[in-house]
Amino acid sequence: MSTEIRSAREALTIFKILGIKDITTDRQRNNGTTVYELPIEQMWSPDNKKNLRFATYSTGYVRNVTENLSSPYQINQKEVMPAGTNGHSYSHLRRILIPNWEDRLIYLAKYIVKNYYQKTTYLIGDYTMDTIKSQYKQAVEFRNQTDKLPFDEEVSRQCTYGYYKDDIQVIINGHRYNLS
Repeated sequence: MSTEIRSAREALTIFKILGIKDITTDRQRNNGTTVYELPIEQMWSPDNKKNLRFATYSTGYVRNVTENLSSPYQINQKEVMPAGTNGHSYSHLRRILIPNWEDRLIYLAKYIVKNYYQKTTYLIGDYTMDTIKSQYKQAVEFRNQTDKLPFDEEVSRQCTYGYYKDDIQVIINGHRYNLS
């Protein structure tokens, strides 16, 4: 799929083909913001998945606004500002604002296609997700378990009194070697 998108109409057509939805609220629309949701989930943990979301703002910004981010981050291109500009005594980066609605939409469409649809995607099936959830729950249970260790009492007793049984055996080509 080419990222040569030249108009808002082409961008919206690509969004429709890819299942990207406009989920803008009336309040956001009145403020000049448009929010799009991708059919791709960001997994924070097995029980906490959120669809990727991006927003365009009338101020010229384009941001990733996916839930659970510490804050929405800007995806506009950057430019280096030399020292002495805007009162800074050091060089710094500044985001390039996109003042035109159509240009913001085209930029967002190209960004999404490039970063989420042209890279290899690893699809995780239901069986794998169920296994991940099961392992996650088991890990939480062990983490919260304080009454016993998950190994035998002899090792547990040795750990308590500060000595360890160093009985290490290695089998190479059918021959057993004791390394203790």
